[in-house]
Amino acid sequence: MKKIFLLPVLFLVLIFDARAQNVEITPFTGYTFDHSFPIFNGRARLGGGQTFGGTIGFQVNDFLEIETLYSYQGGTSTARSTSLPNDVSVSTNTHYAMLGANRLFPTSPQMAFFTGLKAGVGIFSFPNNEYRDVTRFAVGLNGGMKYFVSDNVGIRLQANLMMPISNVGANLWWSPGGGTSVGVGGWSSVIQFGFTGGLIFRLAK
Repeated sequence: MKKIFLLPVLFLVLIFDARAQNVEITPFTGYTFDHSFPIFNGRARLGGGQTFGGTIGFQVNDFLEIETLYSYQGGTSTARSTSLPNDVSVSTNTHYAMLGANRLFPTSPQMAFFTGLKAGVGIFSFPNNEYRDVTRFAVGLNGGMKYFVSDNVGIRLQANLMMPISNVGANLWWSPGGGTSVGVGGWSSVIQFGFTGGLIFRLAK
């Protein structure tokens, strides 16, 4: 699934790069908060932690930007339920790879606010191999500001909301292959909220 997603993303990046007014590369770091949600006869928690990643933005005009994103966050996930033989606590790495667009609201040549919508994949992996990796379709919302201290260097601050879709709450870390599964019906409201900040490097074309 990851390869199926990444190949068209690479193709689109090449198209946007050819048409963009300029390209912005932004490495970032920040923090993603814990998220707790109900499961059958109990609760689960997707642990928070420091977030790392980067974006590549292709500015189409003064008001629209196409953007790719990758982010990584490590944490500890837990699940407690009367339907589980034991409480679960495991190290979890969360990866997001997304493609989307930002609506820009420039206030001056140096500063702009923005809001954005993205879609892609969310991957939950377990470094100690207690469970199989889980890959799900995900959507993301973001909003923030950019401020350029020179023509080619700026800062970016934003809030992020990441939402894995399609019954991710029903089969995450407490659902090993062939083991006990405790979750919710349909798709669950797994939501990750956090803040990030980064340095923008603008490549004028």
